[in-house]
Amino acid sequence: MSEITPTVFVFCALACEARPLIRAWQLKKLSGKGQPFAIYFGKDRVLTISGVGKQAMAGAVGYTLASFPDYAELPILLNVGIAGHPRYPAGTICLADKVVDAETGRGFFPQFPFIPPCQTAPLTTHAKPQVDYVEDALYDMEASGFYELAVKCASSELIHVVKIVSDNAETSIAAIDETRVETWMAARIDAIEAILEQLNCLRQRIPVLDLALYEQLLKRFHFSLTASLRLRALLLRWRLLRGEEAMAWGQEKPRSSRELLVWLEKQLENTDFCL
Repeated sequence: MSEITPTVFVFCALACEARPLIRAWQLKKLSGKGQPFAIYFGKDRVLTISGVGKQAMAGAVGYTLASFPDYAELPILLNVGIAGHPRYPAGTICLADKVVDAETGRGFFPQFPFIPPCQTAPLTTHAKPQVDYVEDALYDMEASGFYELAVKCASSELIHVVKIVSDNAETSIAAIDETRVETWMAARIDAIEAILEQLNCLRQRIPVLDLALYEQLLKRFHFSLTASLRLRALLLRWRLLRGEEAMAWGQEKPRSSRELLVWLEKQLENTDFCL
């Protein structure tokens, strides 16, 4: 698929979540035998149906990005799907402002250097459907797997989780069916487009990758495919946060690709964001 240069990658767990987007964006299914995921593409957008669960979602992110190696330097990555919430009415659209994995306790914090066009809420990813609604948060089964892999491949400002509420303390999860999910998704396409418009405006303001430095580091250290994607994302973030500033190793001079990635992550964690 080298002739396609996607800007936007969307990941849905269920086919019923994806169908309204596939129709609205007039996407075509990627042909080929033995593909582990259903992938649909257009001129600049790719949508992948991962299946249920965070492992499936993480696998879909890695496989899809590897399938489109010529994707844009600053890709927008969205996980779009349904989620439960104790209070919000069915059909409410939310951006996750925090993603927590209930099993590991690991947390991720999406960046918002723009005004969200919808409300935001914390989200917790569980291994099984939740029906007790103890936390005042969104509940799903994929977002942490999506975010953990996506942040290794793209700039965190352009990675977001978009959820449409499907059940709550008053409306049982047992009432969800494919028709309702498609109806909710179709009704929120304009809101999803508004989110993409905000992210695309942000994307155009982020400095591009220093390809010379990227190639130099690839030659200097041995990188796996996943590690090279992570390097690319970190270098983009370095340009965003620190501009043309040179990398001063000091006494922490890395001796391997792993040490280099750890050093970059540490430096960026200690850098304030200002756009």
